[in-house]
Amino acid sequence: MHKGKLTNVNPPRITTEPEYARRTQAIYQFQTPVSSLILKTDAQRLKQVLINLLSNAGKFTPSGFIRLAIKVNKEDNCLEFSVTDTGCGIPAGKSERIFERFEKLNEYSQGTGLGLSICKLIVENLGGKIWVDKNYKEGARFVFTHPLNEK
Repeated sequence: MHKGKLTNVNPPRITTEPEYARRTQAIYQFQTPVSSLILKTDAQRLKQVLINLLSNAGKFTPSGFIRLAIKVNKEDNCLEFSVTDTGCGIPAGKSERIFERFEKLNEYSQGTGLGLSICKLIVENLGGKIWVDKNYKEGARFVFTHPLNEK
């Protein structure tokens, strides 16, 4: 069970360019059919996961797009977040190992290889799951869920 506060999930109002957006010429997009939603969660941890996934997408997507999408999955009673990019993608053999500590796709890229393993711990602690969409072939797509009701 996680403790948290109510978080209003609205389309973000970006007034300054985030650090992760400065590394790429890709266009950042936000997509959701939800105009407003109150979510009981640990807002700081959820933000940490989103920033990490968007930052990784920015590192590996020099152009094209990076899209954050949120949709309600009524069948599983959860929110489904996805970060999709048109970058270099993830080799098929690495999609399972990518969430392990110190795992990196490119040894020369910035980072320690801990970000995705931390994301996995946070998402699971919030009651969700995280995975790589193996069917997406135009780059990479990371998907994670967050329960709509507290466990």
